[in-house]
Amino acid sequence: MLRVRLTYAKRGRACFIPHIAIPSVFSRSGYRAGISFQLSEGFSPRPRISLGPELPVGVPALSEPLEVRLLSFSADELIRWDRALPPGFFFTGACVVTGEPGSAEAKSLNKWCEASSCILALREEPAGASPLESFLQEMKDLGDVLAFERAEPLGFRCVLENPAQRSPGFLVKALQKRGIIEGWPDIFILREAVGRLDMAEESGTAHVLPLTHPLSEEFEQALEKVATGESAFSE
Repeated sequence: MLRVRLTYAKRGRACFIPHIAIPSVFSRSGYRAGISFQLSEGFSPRPRISLGPELPVGVPALSEPLEVRLLSFSADELIRWDRALPPGFFFTGACVVTGEPGSAEAKSLNKWCEASSCILALREEPAGASPLESFLQEMKDLGDVLAFERAEPLGFRCVLENPAQRSPGFLVKALQKRGIIEGWPDIFILREAVGRLDMAEESGTAHVLPLTHPLSEEFEQALEKVATGESAFSE
């Protein structure tokens, strides 16, 4: 049995698929791709899939973590699985968890999810100084935001600790409470990554490290070959 950690993007209409339905998205697409899942025990065995912190409906994401137990795993299988995913979903990273049971490397997925990085932008930015900047500074002073900076081409990037409790919905509620927005339609939020927290000691800058190795250019080239009917890998 292999414990495989993956990261995936969720964009376009896919961001309206609720968190509770995500395991079905990956199990059904995996079966279509011929993935060999390890199944749970009991009267209704299912693929063993674990998800990271919940993402609110309607929020796109670029690097959401999940873990799955497989009987086998190869680049070719990952390519087939990626091609079988619904529109808007695609894998962005993969690795095999090799730590021995009980070791630090083998701790559960959610214990690795220390922080998240989000992009925020008002859909109608008022003239003058952005209210988001003063809002994020206040949240930093309160300890609810670890760090923030301007994001190009617009908006702000912020890092939050404990994404299981401080999701994008946490930010929306705080913005509503301060009268900056009326609700979700007034703000664009993208969750860039969920993963380990990296704090620079000298500058105090916070970054989020994804939980998998990013997929290589060779993987992208192989996907293009599959799309055109070519063999993904040379003999």
